Amino acid sequence: MALQVIRNDLARVATDAIVIPANPSVKIGGGTENSIYMAAGKEKLLAARQKIGELQPGEVAATETFNLQAKILIHAVSSVWTNDDTDLKILRACYEKSLKLAREKNCRSIAFPLLGTGNNRIPKEKSLLAAVATIQKFLATNDMEIILVIFGQKTFELATNFFGTVQSFIDEHSEKKILQQEYSQRITPQNFFTEYKDEKILQNVLNHWGKDFKLRINELVTASGLSNKEIYMQADVLKKVFYDAINFMKCTPTKRILLALIFSMKLSLPDAIDLLARAEYMLKSNDATDEIVVDFLRRKIYDVDEINSVLENKGLKKLGSK
Repeated sequence: MALQVIRNDLARVATDAIVIPANPSVKIGGGTENSIYMAAGKEKLLAARQKIGELQPGEVAATETFNLQAKILIHAVSSVWTNDDTDLKILRACYEKSLKLAREKNCRSIAFPLLGTGNNRIPKEKSLLAAVATIQKFLATNDMEIILVIFGQKTFELATNFFGTVQSFIDEHSEKKILQQEYSQRITPQNFFTEYKDEKILQNVLNHWGKDFKLRINELVTASGLSNKEIYMQADVLKKVFYDAINFMKCTPTKRILLALIFSMKLSLPDAIDLLARAEYMLKSNDATDEIVVDFLRRKIYDVDEINSVLENKGLKKLGSK
């Protein structure tokens, strides 16, 4: 059999095996992983994942599928992108081991997303090439129906350019509807601050959630008119931590570091919300620190020492990394 590439919601694809991106530790991530958990039955699937325990990058493991049509779910752990050959080696291992596990389980069909392209930030084109190369090598000696499932519009365009044509079972309207449902399940809109209830701001958050963080933070650093040293000194953030953040090295900066940088750059509340969304964070009305952050941003008080003094007096962790 051959490789088939389609545009669809992975949770809707009917194959014997479905591969989902997984965290090394037992917790539910965002995007594709979250949508699969919701479709399968969150509590039951999480309990099954807990039985597996921690997985190292490059490892895979199978669980039941519960409410899904597939026979097995394969949890695959890629590595966080550091632009290193090791990341691609681990990624290829995820595809290869998933295929071998599906074969061992007597599966005749399997569906993959583009692994590692969500929170782990692996470039989509690199994951696509790794998937195709590994799958074609497997199909040279094995008979299995393999479906590569893509979702977002940009990925659809990338795959279309690569393969010529890609059959699509969803359109842009369906994509946004699915994203909004998945997003709302993750961050409970009733806990938004007032600004999130503005439809334009919410749509902006949806459009930018997890996307182009490095590009945006560098634009904001430039627009601030401050030197890099002035920003990280005012933010009470270590020099190395600052450069790791703006170069997006190893992993996403913590929320406390990012908030400190937001204050140092004197961002407006909408710009702060936008940047946080790109790093997959939000401001919650039921979080004591976030309430103070929003109050300071609304009043345009950008002194990190001042907000940290308020946080410390309330027994809360300070912003920054020192």
